[in-house]
Amino acid sequence: MAENVNIDLSGEINATTEKKGLQKLIQHVRSGAGPALVMGVLSSRRAWTQFVATENFKVPASLPRLSRRFYRNVEYFQANYLIVFLGLFAYCLITSPLLLIAMVASFFGYRKLTSGPNTWKIGGWELSKTQQYGVAAAGSMALCWLAGAGAVLFWVLGATVTVVALHASFFDAETLPSSDLEQFPMVEQV
Repeated sequence: MAENVNIDLSGEINATTEKKGLQKLIQHVRSGAGPALVMGVLSSRRAWTQFVATENFKVPASLPRLSRRFYRNVEYFQANYLIVFLGLFAYCLITSPLLLIAMVASFFGYRKLTSGPNTWKIGGWELSKTQQYGVAAAGSMALCWLAGAGAVLFWVLGATVTVVALHASFFDAETLPSSDLEQFPMVEQV
């Protein structure tokens, strides 16, 4: 009743795991896709005369119109908003020289660590590459904490969110060129 069945199970298994989430983002940044992404966004920058045209700032008629206006402006002016963020960040670096020194020291420490085979010895123990990165990260975080990076981060984020929210809420999107409005129809449900 029982028959012997021979199944050939020989062969090779190529296990390729696809990275997800943060690992995938880090892989893209390391491959040079991060700067390309930023440059792609910046290439869609709108004219500054259009961005700051004071005659286009009006109070929205209703709450649904405010919501549509906000999303439309964020998508339309996203490169300009990114430049505003970068400008506020640069302002903070210029006005806080200790933070600038901490960031430059962290950058050069990271470059030194990744430049080649480095061996660190602390108290007779040789540190692995992972441990070296951990020590460098801890030192960098301590420098940034001493320089007040947390306060600067929250100031930059708060100022950026405030500027973007005010501009996107009060800039009248109906004054944008008609070819750009076709992708955002202004139909209000009554």
